[in-house]
Amino acid sequence: MSMVFEKTIEEVINENYVYARALHYLGIDFFENSSRKLVEVCRERGLNQQQVIKNFYEFDSSARCSFKELSSYPIELLVEYLKHTHHIFIKEKLPYIVHLAKTYENPALRDLMPEFVEDLIRHIYEEEDTTFKYIHALHEINKGYEKAPISRLIYFEDFSLKDELAHHEGEDELGAIRTLFDLLENNNLHGRVLLNELKAFDREMIYHAAIENQILFPKAISLEKEVLKKITSLSKLN
Repeated sequence: MSMVFEKTIEEVINENYVYARALHYLGIDFFENSSRKLVEVCRERGLNQQQVIKNFYEFDSSARCSFKELSSYPIELLVEYLKHTHHIFIKEKLPYIVHLAKTYENPALRDLMPEFVEDLIRHIYEEEDTTFKYIHALHEINKGYEKAPISRLIYFEDFSLKDELAHHEGEDELGAIRTLFDLLENNNLHGRVLLNELKAFDREMIYHAAIENQILFPKAISLEKEVLKKITSLSKLN
């Protein structure tokens, strides 16, 4: 048996806070079982030790692509990568952070976190419904899949990639949450895990924004110029 199972859950999480999230997805809340040995809790829940180790490994492994790799992606693949990241945020990471906040002892954090997450999810869906749809339309026009390109673009006549980029560059989506970091106690296991999850998510959001601002938008603006040039040429022929 792996030595990790003879440790208390608090000891396991102190080695790597990510294991708290791995246990959560196996149905174990660390803050309700922190003083118990991992082997006891797993036996009680009928969890196979290999399954637990596999979960630890998967949550500890980073699937993040490098900037260099993403820069080489065609724009349609880059959009799919960003949409996949959005999906992970909405379905996995944010619900877990809300769960941690709702069960934490500080009422200010309990009240603010769900509101913050709701605003962030709304922002994500708005981006997919505007920016991503516009880029998809540009891609289809550029590939010749759209029979009425001008009509397709008229739908987006009030949308501007450059304005959207300027808005993105001025955003600080986790600014309000960072002000609450001091409310989380480092001498408290629950507080440490929540603080580490928030800081990790903050880093992910910064990286995600950099991908959009430095890779996606420049590619999209370049594609837009190419498409408008093609449409202008076709208009002259007609």
